[in-house]
Amino acid sequence: MKSEMEQLVAEIKKITEHQTSINKADELRVMTTMLNDPEFSVGVYDKKIGYIGQRSPHEEAVKFVGDIIQRATGLEKKDSQHLAAGLEFTKRDANFLINNMKDFLSTYTDTGRKINVIQSAATEANLYTKEMPASTKTIPNKDNPKDVKTITTSPYIKLVSQSKCPKYNEN
Repeated sequence: MKSEMEQLVAEIKKITEHQTSINKADELRVMTTMLNDPEFSVGVYDKKIGYIGQRSPHEEAVKFVGDIIQRATGLEKKDSQHLAAGLEFTKRDANFLINNMKDFLSTYTDTGRKINVIQSAATEANLYTKEMPASTKTIPNKDNPKDVKTITTSPYIKLVSQSKCPKYNEN
């Protein structure tokens, strides 16, 4: 039987066949479900050797909250973890994590370093930024393809994604 998270991913994939636009509501649903679904786990992969285990976003979140409770209250670890285990994560919690994740990616890629964002059985993917100079381009007019427009872009920062077959999957 599929976990609640796996069912949600399948539902969104089906919708995405016709709609690939950004959907904040789906982002919140996925994050909230990940945090609350104790049955859902993700594979953990080492860049060189491949699969090394499983990780549960729900268990990680409960441990994180339990540690905060323990530090803030002075409770024993066992008691703080017990309190955290009864917590249901909200859309507000999910929104906080999503926004911080986006801020982190933006800030970290500003350093010029690559960040590995996916390491799975099927892919290895990273992000980095690249400074793009101002440029002038000619583009066809959508109403009259024989007529071309010239546009000038200002310098900007481009987010680049790279993905490749992981070394542990190469033949």
